[in-house]
Amino acid sequence: MVQSAREGRDATVYCLVKGDPSPEISWLFNGEYINTANSSKHKKLSDGLFIKNVTQQDAGEYTCRAMRITPTFSDSDQITILLRIQHKPHWFDNDTALLQYSFVGGSVNISCDAMGEPPPSFTWLHDGHGISGSNYRWFYADYGSTLQIHVRNDSHFGDYKCKVANPLGILERIIKLRKGQKPIGPSRFQLKRAFTDGLELDIRSVKFSSVPDNMQTIGYRVEYMSENEFKYCAGNWSYAKRRDFLFHRDGRRFVVTRLQTNTTYLMRAASLNLAGLSDWSSVKIFATLTNLASHTVAQNFIIIIALGLISSASYTKYL
Repeated sequence: MVQSAREGRDATVYCLVKGDPSPEISWLFNGEYINTANSSKHKKLSDGLFIKNVTQQDAGEYTCRAMRITPTFSDSDQITILLRIQHKPHWFDNDTALLQYSFVGGSVNISCDAMGEPPPSFTWLHDGHGISGSNYRWFYADYGSTLQIHVRNDSHFGDYKCKVANPLGILERIIKLRKGQKPIGPSRFQLKRAFTDGLELDIRSVKFSSVPDNMQTIGYRVEYMSENEFKYCAGNWSYAKRRDFLFHRDGRRFVVTRLQTNTTYLMRAASLNLAGLSDWSSVKIFATLTNLASHTVAQNFIIIIALGLISSASYTKYL
C-alpha cells in the first residue's frame, strides 16, 4: 500500500483496525519501533498514525501491527504502508559541469539530475528554443535526463537549458557547450609489461605548444576484446570493454586488470581531453602470461611498493 504526504505539512498514515476485543496497535518505521507515548512528532490515532510537519526523512515504510491477547487465545496481524513525501524538485549533489566542450564531428553528453516527488519531467532547450532532429538523442530516468549531441556544425554549440518540473515546483539549469579542439591521438601505444591477469601499456602523446592549456590531453581511453570475443562479435568494437585512464587520478601508469590468463587481446587507444576523444590508434595484439609464470598485477605492485617506487595509496587504483 502506498500513501503520500506533502513536505512541510502534517500527515496521517491511515490504518483502521477493528476487533473484539479491540486490538493493541503499535507502529514501526523502517523496522524500528515508534514510541508514540512520549513523542512530539508522532501520535497514535484511532484510524492511523499522525506525523507532525513531515520532511523527506519521514519517507519510508510504516508498519501497523495489531495484536490481541486474551486468556483463551492470541492473534496478530500487520500491514506495511509506503509513505512518499511529495516535494518540489531539487538538484542532486553531483559534479555536473556547467561548461562543457566538443568539436565539429564529435559527440558530447550533457546531463541533468534532480530529485522530486512526484518524479519530475525534464525538458531541454537550445538557446531558448525547442530541440529536434537526428543530431540529438534523449535519455530519461525517473530522476535524470541526458542529452546526447552529435555536433555536425557550429550551430550545435551554445547554451542548453535543462528545465525540471513537477506540480510543486520548477528548476532550471544552463549548461554552456563551447567549441573546443579535437585531441591528437597517441604517438605511442605498445605493451610495456605482461602479467597473468593484466597488461601494462606504454601510451604517450606529444604536447604541442599551439594547443591551449585547457585542450591538452588529460588521459587515454583503452578498448579491448579477447581474440574469441572479437571473432564472435565480427570485429564490432561497440561490444568492447573499456577503461579510461585520467592523469589526475591514475598518474602515468596504465594497467588493464582482471584479464584472463594465457589469452590474446586486441586493443586500441585514444587520447582524451575536455572536448572529447581523438581518433583511435591502430589495433594492437597483446597476450597475458600463462599460469606457470605466476606473475600477477598484484604481485608486481607489492614489489614496487616494497621498493618505495609508489605509495601504497596508489595501489588500490589498479585492483
